[in-house]
Amino acid sequence: MIESFFDDVSQVLYVIFVSAAFFICFILPLILTVKNIIHLFSKKTDYEKKRKTTRITIILGMVLSILGIGLISDYQWNEPVVMGEPVSFTSVHEPFSSDYALSLTIFAVGAELSLLILDRKKTLPPLAAVLCISGVYGGIILGMVYITQLSVNMLDVADGIVLYLILYPINFMLCAVRVIGDSVEIYTRHIRELDIPPKNAFESWLRKALEKWYNVALFPIIGLIPFTGAMLCICILTGQGPAGIIKAFTETSDWAYSAMISPPPIEYEGHYLCTVAVNGHESVVKPTRLGIRHGGGESPQTIREHFSNELLTCISADPSASHIIVVNRQLCIANAFEQLIEDRAPRFHRAVRYIYDTYGYPISKHIDTKLRADAVYIIMKPLEWLFLTVLYLFDRDPESRIAVQYTGRHVSEFID
Repeated sequence: MIESFFDDVSQVLYVIFVSAAFFICFILPLILTVKNIIHLFSKKTDYEKKRKTTRITIILGMVLSILGIGLISDYQWNEPVVMGEPVSFTSVHEPFSSDYALSLTIFAVGAELSLLILDRKKTLPPLAAVLCISGVYGGIILGMVYITQLSVNMLDVADGIVLYLILYPINFMLCAVRVIGDSVEIYTRHIRELDIPPKNAFESWLRKALEKWYNVALFPIIGLIPFTGAMLCICILTGQGPAGIIKAFTETSDWAYSAMISPPPIEYEGHYLCTVAVNGHESVVKPTRLGIRHGGGESPQTIREHFSNELLTCISADPSASHIIVVNRQLCIANAFEQLIEDRAPRFHRAVRYIYDTYGYPISKHIDTKLRADAVYIIMKPLEWLFLTVLYLFDRDPESRIAVQYTGRHVSEFID
């Protein structure tokens, strides 16, 4: 009775947690977007409500953007994407270089702080106001570049997560236009209320210019120079270098401003031991090299341009070879055993293959963590020893047969 009660309570708590998470991550951003659009055009909304919405938008948007970018991919441009990997959302590389993510964060935080400081009822000192508006302009430019970077894979990645990620920069721009407009209005009203006669012709011209909102909005463009300089100094002091913000976009692959060419993807789908070899802890499953399977696609010559000779020791020069997989000795032994059966007892091999196709591949779908991959590797050890025993009993050169697995070659090419 008590156990049933606790089970019911835990289930209710789980539903509440999932519902809250869904609301915060998906529903609330849409509500904030609608509110920011209304606040941009409405003059009747209370100013404090606008400020509150802006603060929630900035804080929540930053947190969800970081989480969303992490969900897209954690593959750096120089790493091969593992195609069909159960723990991966996509088949692309990270949209922003993780090595220079700090530069991107510094510029984003600078723009957000500028917006929050500027969003107030009282006027700021003139120079402070200009610098804050300049920072907001910098944020708008950064948002445009951010959206452009993601645009090439907007509908193809992680079930539309990229499309959802552009909500934050759009909301930042909505808030920015609203805050700049309100600030200019407050500032021009303040100038009129002072009603102090100008001392000379230049001051008279400047005051008339400032009374026009578009001039006040355009002046801070000049302030982008010191704002950008300050952000670059912070980037240099944090070890990111002066070009860190540029490299955050360009040292990537698969995206709009990407300047890097990534290695070809690694394929392991179709054999649960392939899953083990690529997904387990290296110290346990002991991956030894890359291998190739299936036909068509990248040639080994192209592959060799991206990988070291140590990993390509056994890859053949067969231009028809394509999909690259990670292999370990256990996988090679299992495949050599299957090949031996196929050569010596083809009918029995078809039965073995049918059993594997029926049960082996579905099993691979559940090997979605490193611990599970390690466990399968250990469980398969007795079978590995059995396969090895059979190979040494019935094959004249078992190690040669093992060595040529997933190289595009057959042992018969080397042994008569």
